Amino acid sequence: MRYLDAFVSYLSSTSVLVTRYPDDCKCTPDATCWPSPIEWSALNTTLNGHLIQAVPPGSVCYPSQPNYNEAQCEAVRSQWFNSTWHAENPISIDYPIWANNSCNPIYPNGTSLTGDVHAGKKGCSIGNYPVYVVNATRAEYVSKAFKWAEVKNVRVVVKSTGHSFPGRSTGYGSLSIWTHNFRGIEYFESFKPTSCPVNGTLMAARIAAGQTGVEVQAEMAKHRAIVVTGANPDVGVVGWLTGGGHGMLSTTYGMGADNLLEVTIVTPDGRILVANPCQNPEIFFAIRGGGGGTFGVVLEVVVRAYPTPKTTVNTLYVGSLNPNITTEYWDMIGFIHAEMPKLKEGGMQGYYFIVGPPSVPTLSFIWVFYLYDKPVGTVEKLISPIDKYLKERPAIFAYQSNITTTPTYWDSWSTAFSDEDVATGGAAFGSRLLSPKSLSNPSITARVFAQIGPSVDLKKPNGVFASPILLGHMIASPKPPDYYPEVISMHPAWRNTLVHLIAVEGWLDGIAQSRIKAVYDDITYNKTEPLRKLSPDTGAYFNECDAFEPEWQQAFFGDNYARLRKIKGKYDPNGILWCRRCVGSEDWIEQRNGRLCRAGHNYQRRDANTEVDGTAGT
Repeated sequence: MRYLDAFVSYLSSTSVLVTRYPDDCKCTPDATCWPSPIEWSALNTTLNGHLIQAVPPGSVCYPSQPNYNEAQCEAVRSQWFNSTWHAENPISIDYPIWANNSCNPIYPNGTSLTGDVHAGKKGCSIGNYPVYVVNATRAEYVSKAFKWAEVKNVRVVVKSTGHSFPGRSTGYGSLSIWTHNFRGIEYFESFKPTSCPVNGTLMAARIAAGQTGVEVQAEMAKHRAIVVTGANPDVGVVGWLTGGGHGMLSTTYGMGADNLLEVTIVTPDGRILVANPCQNPEIFFAIRGGGGGTFGVVLEVVVRAYPTPKTTVNTLYVGSLNPNITTEYWDMIGFIHAEMPKLKEGGMQGYYFIVGPPSVPTLSFIWVFYLYDKPVGTVEKLISPIDKYLKERPAIFAYQSNITTTPTYWDSWSTAFSDEDVATGGAAFGSRLLSPKSLSNPSITARVFAQIGPSVDLKKPNGVFASPILLGHMIASPKPPDYYPEVISMHPAWRNTLVHLIAVEGWLDGIAQSRIKAVYDDITYNKTEPLRKLSPDTGAYFNECDAFEPEWQQAFFGDNYARLRKIKGKYDPNGILWCRRCVGSEDWIEQRNGRLCRAGHNYQRRDANTEVDGTAGT
């Protein structure tokens, strides 16, 4: 087992005396119940050497750490904002705020790569990263790890790529099951689910848990086929799909969960199951939209595939000509949203951005919308009312519309999107599914979006530190899948969603915890709450949510929650798997030091308005 000296250093840096915890709390490294090195070594033997002692990759930058190496540190610094690099590390995640920024890489002067001038003085610790990692390459490794963790009362988390916005792929004092090295993509011209009748022929793809969207699309392109994947090419397919899953294809071809045909999963009791609507249907229902890292560890999925369509892309950029233009800008935003039902009905789908200074000089609006197998002239006809609106206001807006067409989806999508920068500091997200009715009145839309959106005055940002960015997603599928539509747990509100809207607000690394709390409060109560009131009968997207959504059970799952809760209790009665605002998570309290304890006792909760960064696990 590697890095023993470094590992001991991280644990000792917590500066906490060993404690005896009650039996209704998970064991943590500072407790007497924590497994001994001999017990961890025995587990490693059971797993044929596939147990890894977790060492934060940034530790090579700290002179106080035994593995300090400036040359290796330079390599870490060069890759820190690269999502693919984090996915390939056993413990690293795209948003280290959820690990308490406990060991971000630093420059020789002690300043972190993300701007914390005190990072070197604070030092490096394990923080909320897992303590050990199972490099899961075989189903039995996952099964044995689950059984061992239950006996030892150790928290288990699941990571594939580590892309989780709400931080669900890491956890203090945990054993992580890392599925990144389950590899394989297989195309089927005709697929039949196990013991499950279907009408006709199903094109399909079998995808292992470690594969990303871009890897899958590249393989499908060899067969002139597509599957629905996320817009971000580096997102893992499994975690994305189990939470619902939207992308550039999802309005036309269905959400990620809609397209799931069959799944192989290891449940927390160690069983390896194949699940579909006819075999282990409860698990299939739960996985089909009920969230990842909750009901078990998914090893592979089989999803629908389709012939690749001719693809048309329309990019629209609108910029205000004067920094003082505000009312007219928000009126334009209201008008465009009122037109969106017609755009969607005509086949347009995709993403848009509402941004302002300092990202761009003036308030601006950008969309990238896709259409499939549509005749020439479709885009021009659909956007003609918007084109007319903008042309009638030449003194207010400058705009440009571009249309391109390619013979296949891959020809367009593979060149249009690149990996997003990650690990750049802290950011809070808030989201809401907005119905067509909620956006039908341009005046109301303008007022609400102006209330929560970017400001033109850099001295008076519409946020704690800076103005938020609004990210719009016109990507919801209005129709249930034709494949067993009754066996799906994704929030029913997706069928009545025109726009999935996210407000994003950030902060710099190294600020006080009280200021971080202020950003989360602002997102929850000042940015997302107006959206909840605007569209009260819908919900929010599990994968891209306010991490501290107040009524999350209804917001994420709607009327499906009671059934999901029952399935969680059946397959994981002892809470082996726990993640923030996941099904059944209310059975446990995450305390300020990161420890998990059963609810119903007088424990000090670490929740929306307590600790997010800086103390737990350090």
